[in-house]
Amino acid sequence: MKHLFFYNSDPANSGSNASKTDNTKLVTGPTVYVSPDGGTTDEPFPKPNVEYDFCIDVTNTGNLPSGPFFVRFVLDNGTGGSGNQNFDFQQDAGLDPNQSVKAVVHFGQFANDDDTEYTLSACIYSPSAPQTPINCAGTFGFNPHLNSSSSSSGDSGNTGGGANDSSSGSSGSDDTSSDSSDSSGSGSDDSSSGSSDSSDSSSGSSDDSGSSSDN
Repeated sequence: MKHLFFYNSDPANSGSNASKTDNTKLVTGPTVYVSPDGGTTDEPFPKPNVEYDFCIDVTNTGNLPSGPFFVRFVLDNGTGGSGNQNFDFQQDAGLDPNQSVKAVVHFGQFANDDDTEYTLSACIYSPSAPQTPINCAGTFGFNPHLNSSSSSSGDSGNTGGGANDSSSGSSGSDDTSSDSSDSSGSGSDDSSSGSSDSSDSSSGSSDDSGSSSDN
């Protein structure tokens, strides 16, 4: 009995290669960032009492689709590992070659009295190796408390300017007082002069009386 053998001339269409994925070509954008609107705006100076998201773009730069992966955002408050907060973005469908996705996780608000130097980082991981980063973005450092203080001090400076303007108004009042003093002094001098004239007149009357008496 003769056996027939068939060969697939195009290995790229074989079942084994069709399901091949590659996560090693996943890359992040240059720097992780904070946004108040889901990634549209990159906020360079985060402030307290504003709702923020953490964001980074991820692109598959390879020729094969990627498998599932996740992006881990880590907010470090400078107190060590125990104080870090982790936020994960899951991409279970992977990415096709040259496809991108914006990884966004919601954080919330920074406290107004929280004087802390934060460092935000973001790395890509495969579920099969969750401790080994594939690619990491540049970190972003900031202190929301300092940004809040600088804003308040600017407002105080404007208020001080108003106070100076008021002082200038008081100077106008001083000028008015000066005018009143001049007026009052001039009036008094004129009255004194009038009194002197009256005295001269009386003196003349006395001389006339003396002259009558001698006759």
